[in-house]
Amino acid sequence: MGSYVIRLKVLPTGPEVPPQTLLDSIKGSLQKDMVLRSSKEDPIAFGLYALIVDVVTPDVEGMVDKVEDAVAHAPNVAQSDLQGVSRMSSQLKNV
Repeated sequence: MGSYVIRLKVLPTGPEVPPQTLLDSIKGSLQKDMVLRSSKEDPIAFGLYALIVDVVTPDVEGMVDKVEDAVAHAPNVAQSDLQGVSRMSSQLKNV
């Protein structure tokens, strides 16, 4: 079974929300089979920023919707947009 990498762009409720606070609330809203792989801050303007987050999940039907829903309902999240979904390549065995 493979895995998905789901990339989301997440906007905070306001510029007063520190990026680490937003990231912690996103981590706290993910289910146990969803793992935050990476994140980066994307400055927008006037102190406002977005977080670009990559979440790894099992390759199971409906997982993308579950991740989108979990992130959208996290505290301090004003908006989240799906940026892309990709399949992770499996590791090859040494021969």
